[in-house]
Amino acid sequence: MRRIKFKVVEVFYYGRRYSVFARDSYSLEYPKGIVRAREGTLGIAIFRTRRQAENFLVNRLDQEIIRVRPIGRGKTVEFVCDFPTEGYLDSFYRHKNTMRRHLTRTPPGTIFYPAVEVLD
Repeated sequence: MRRIKFKVVEVFYYGRRYSVFARDSYSLEYPKGIVRAREGTLGIAIFRTRRQAENFLVNRLDQEIIRVRPIGRGKTVEFVCDFPTEGYLDSFYRHKNTMRRHLTRTPPGTIFYPAVEVLD
């Protein structure tokens, strides 16, 4: 069985949890159970360790760290899109992650998986 990893989520109304740095159609909800990445994306970004996830937290009031079990083959990338809006993410994926503007280094410990099982 795979090791437990960690996901930073944003907590909205009534305790619903969503992707932190993805908006609109790219923002996934994280209820308990299986969550699958949107087709054509890098996957669901999770952290190897709780400490790496804690270092990524921006707003501790609206964000929390949940435990997940990765599903599928993980991959790492050097850069991700630095603007979480749908338009920028569309462009990022349309250009196969090669556009030079609006890129930022991937946070340390980040791995992308096609799906995760949310345990919390």
